[in-house]
Amino acid sequence: MRGLLDIDLRWSSSGDFCISQIGDLEDTSSTKLGSFLQEVQTRIRSDLYDWALQPQIGSGLSEIVGEPNNKETAESGKAMIIASLTKDGFVENERIRVRYMPISRHTIFYNVLISLPGISETDILNLSLLFTTNDFEIVFM
Repeated sequence: MRGLLDIDLRWSSSGDFCISQIGDLEDTSSTKLGSFLQEVQTRIRSDLYDWALQPQIGSGLSEIVGEPNNKETAESGKAMIIASLTKDGFVENERIRVRYMPISRHTIFYNVLISLPGISETDILNLSLLFTTNDFEIVFM
């Protein structure tokens, strides 16, 4: 697993640089896994070809917008999330577990668990997000 403890520039959810209160560019050093978490969120939030330097890293969840909120759609989303995280060896497939649950007519709750090697045997990144199937909104919790 690459980049586990790296430091990177901090990006907003819309892809802009984050600026501190004193006008400096912010980085991910304020949290232990900040860069790794940011990369996970970027991959899930993005579509294929969103990033010119890494065109294959996006999940492509926008492809299931308009689909009914059912088990097949949730399974497709799960597969897309896993594929985005395992492309190019970013995370090994056996370290990822994704669970889902429909919580409204157009919203699927996803829980992404990633076991983290080299930190401690019990360290797991636990990331939850809401995905809406009617207007492509992803909200990380």
